Amino acid sequence: MSKSIEQKLKGHLSAHDFDIRKSGNARFIDQKCTPDVVCAVAEVILEFVDEDKAKKFTVKSIWKSLRANEIMVDLFQKPAVTEPKAQSEYDKVFSQPIKLLEYAGILKSAGKVGNANAYKIRKRKLLNYISVKDKNALVFLVAYLEKVLIDSELMPIFNIFFSKPTKANFRALKMEYVDFIIENTAINGKTETRRIFTKIINPLAFSRKTYGAKKGTISPHPISYSELFYNRVNFRDVKKPKGVTRKQFWENFVETSSSDQYLIEKAKRQIKKRHGTQSEVHRYGLVAAVHVHHIFMKSEFPELSDVFENLILLTPSQHGTFAHPDGNTQVISKSYQLVCLLSKLESIEQSVAEEDGFYELDEFKDAVNIGLDEQLLTKQMTFEDIKHILSEKYLS
Repeated sequence: MSKSIEQKLKGHLSAHDFDIRKSGNARFIDQKCTPDVVCAVAEVILEFVDEDKAKKFTVKSIWKSLRANEIMVDLFQKPAVTEPKAQSEYDKVFSQPIKLLEYAGILKSAGKVGNANAYKIRKRKLLNYISVKDKNALVFLVAYLEKVLIDSELMPIFNIFFSKPTKANFRALKMEYVDFIIENTAINGKTETRRIFTKIINPLAFSRKTYGAKKGTISPHPISYSELFYNRVNFRDVKKPKGVTRKQFWENFVETSSSDQYLIEKAKRQIKKRHGTQSEVHRYGLVAAVHVHHIFMKSEFPELSDVFENLILLTPSQHGTFAHPDGNTQVISKSYQLVCLLSKLESIEQSVAEEDGFYELDEFKDAVNIGLDEQLLTKQMTFEDIKHILSEKYLS
């Protein structure tokens, strides 16, 4: 069996020496290098380069692209990339992740275009993995940060804090890290080093389900997923209060923001990119599949609207005739929903077998349990178990 994408990522990182004492690079990560920004920048780079493996790009060419503008306006709800007052911010938003990806060996230096530094893609498969979704970018960042800290012999002091996250241990870790950076790099200011420290400790803390940094001190609770992002909150980050039904709770979020809509459209693009024009239901048909269908409807299950495992690529006929009888998008065929679930499960099984990190079986189980409003599928169930249980559920 070929190596999983995560093994390939770790194998790639293991071939590099990221020891800060040798490189003198205090900016191996920076303030704008959050999972969602790194993911978005990776997506823009891939779209800009397209299939031209030799194509060079600069920070500015990525920054000024149409997709970059769409991301900043729709996803992050920021001004247009051409807005004069936002130029300083955008310079950091695009340059910092690009420099991180270069330092990590995902991109490579390609000389100059005019007076600007130029880059090329060095590891396309890894860049593509990072670009697919925020979670993948987070996996990359955690693996990368751990390697930098291990190479720099800083991991032990982080582990002391993670094993016993107290205020005293947090202060000691932060002080030791700041002193290390000032001693081994050109940075001599504590303020900037402390800001970057937060971008290091919090992804690691989240991956360990423990405490990190908040407003300069230890966080009052274990770091949550949404705290890792760049000034963005969407309705899926909000937790349903106890005692309120799912239906009652989501009725408060009827309107989809531009941020949420962007994530939905990105998920659809990724599904199309994954499967081309081949329907996931009838994989050998002659008609091109161009419709991405929500197996559990977006109007009823907004929390599943950008979940890959709830999206399936269909032909226009499959979508408008079978999934939605008589083309009524407000109605869903229960029998065809089962067909879609079983077909989606095949796509997931292939992804899991190839270990490419695109689909996750646990995400599918969660989507089904939400969509059917019961804990039907459990962690221990195999693909065959799920096929049997879903068939029994729908056909009984």
